[in-house]
Amino acid sequence: MTAAVVSVTSPVSVDSLCVAYRSGGRDVPVVREVSLEVLPGQTLALVGESGSGKSTVAATLLGHLRHGSRVTGGSVRVDGADVFALPARELRRLRGGTVAMVAQNAGHALTPSMRIGRQIKEAGGDIPVVDLLEQVRLPRPAELARRYPHELSGGQQQRVAIAMAIAARPKVLVLDEPTTGLDVVTQRGVLDLIGALRDELGLSAVLVSHDLGVVAHMADEVAVLRSGRIVEAAPTGRLFAAPQDPYTGRLLASVPRLDDEGLARVGETGGREVRPKAVIPEEAPVAVSVRDVTIDYGSSRAVDGVSFDVRRGEVLALVGESGSGKSTLAWALAGLRTPSGGTMTHGPGHDGDPGAGDLARPAGKRPSALRRRVQLVFQNADTSLNPRRSVGDAVRRPLRFFGTTDSRAATAARARQLISDVRLDPALAERLPAQLSGGQRQRIGIARALAGEPDVLVADEITTALDVSVQADVLRLLDDLRRERELACLFISHDLAVVRGIADRVVVLWRGVVVEEGPTDAVFSAPGHPYTRQLMAAVLEPDPGARIVVAPAPGWVDAAEGGDLWVAPGGGHRVRRWRAAG
Repeated sequence: MTAAVVSVTSPVSVDSLCVAYRSGGRDVPVVREVSLEVLPGQTLALVGESGSGKSTVAATLLGHLRHGSRVTGGSVRVDGADVFALPARELRRLRGGTVAMVAQNAGHALTPSMRIGRQIKEAGGDIPVVDLLEQVRLPRPAELARRYPHELSGGQQQRVAIAMAIAARPKVLVLDEPTTGLDVVTQRGVLDLIGALRDELGLSAVLVSHDLGVVAHMADEVAVLRSGRIVEAAPTGRLFAAPQDPYTGRLLASVPRLDDEGLARVGETGGREVRPKAVIPEEAPVAVSVRDVTIDYGSSRAVDGVSFDVRRGEVLALVGESGSGKSTLAWALAGLRTPSGGTMTHGPGHDGDPGAGDLARPAGKRPSALRRRVQLVFQNADTSLNPRRSVGDAVRRPLRFFGTTDSRAATAARARQLISDVRLDPALAERLPAQLSGGQRQRIGIARALAGEPDVLVADEITTALDVSVQADVLRLLDDLRRERELACLFISHDLAVVRGIADRVVVLWRGVVVEEGPTDAVFSAPGHPYTRQLMAAVLEPDPGARIVVAPAPGWVDAAEGGDLWVAPGGGHRVRRWRAAG
């Protein structure tokens, strides 16, 4: 895999690449002597923790560098062309025409005020828009081309991004976390589509991902980066079966697994120790009670008659695919959505006043004491923190707002303590969000939520964009906090392995309705509803030998092992032959 010389037959060849940014009058290296080669029709995955240099390497294939950085050595060749030696006009021709990128967040990559069809046309190529939308398995392509991005689901937006990337029939696809934020069923559909297009069009691909399950199923070869260097590179099956570098072993051991009955801690040698879950007493008081809640968006019902309780010290997980109502319920509990029916209360008879615990009211109409008791940790710390204010200010503001401290000095001291409580150095308080890593920013989001001294924490997909080792740290922190403070936690996630590790009970939602609930270990060991079984079957475990098999609808079962592949009706994913159960 390592290339010492340039091979003209390889669509991608990187030789001894070095990238650095200028700071304090000196070059600070971020990529060090990276060499790799991607053969025709091959998928190479770049993996590693945040800051390892994987996205930087991938971006160089399109001639992109972050502001203030530069190539200090080596070369990058795509289809035989030295990318950083090309004149501007030829570099523009290379982008899209020879190499194209599918970005991590299609919602951010698409122009919100422009119709889908027009955006695809601007991507270039002479293939009709409708044909491209059909090729990426989108239903009713002519109608969809007239829509705006916000009128599409996350999975549909990602398929549009793929259509734009292949419009000019490039030879190389750069996939930068292409399924982050997607539920397991949609993720499998997108990955299956990418794999099918790669085979149909003869594309080579470079995949950047922190999800080692995705890597195991998509990649032919894997390069592991740490601190800008490749520490190990090998065919996927060999690397997963017998990693040679201790760092690779620790990464693989950090991946949550569906059979983990608790959160795993990984030692320096890569050994895994699973912490048993906390025991929640039967008599633990109910912190949140939800009864027959319905939530409507115009004429559409997003949540339909949902009921559950969350006790003090308990983690209750809501799972289901996009559109199932998980985040809608989370935002309603935080007072950012108003239910159209049912009740949501903060404990029975809270503060001796039945009205004081009414969570069905918007946040602005809740008493201050109740508002601070239910706090939301947002999915994306990047967009929930003010980029122009220090992270310390983000933690101090709720302290001032709720009046939990009585002086400026006390507020500053309490903010430093909260930052320390989430296992960060208080000296980071005066840094801007951009000066912190993704995991550090997410910890600041948790510290800000804790500033109100809540007894209910709503965590909405808080580990989605984190690499596996940082994710493990954040989950361990959340578990520690709920044990120490007896926090009730509503945990929303599409990652079922994470849910298995941290949640005491689970509620499975499908199209706004509860289809199954119970203790997490019991539900995962013997799921009773076909939809729950479909969700679990869609989980990508870090096993290169497993196959992508997705049913076209809940309640369908595999009709024949090794059956023919087909395209499910209505533009579904490519799957094996299925029949309806019963």
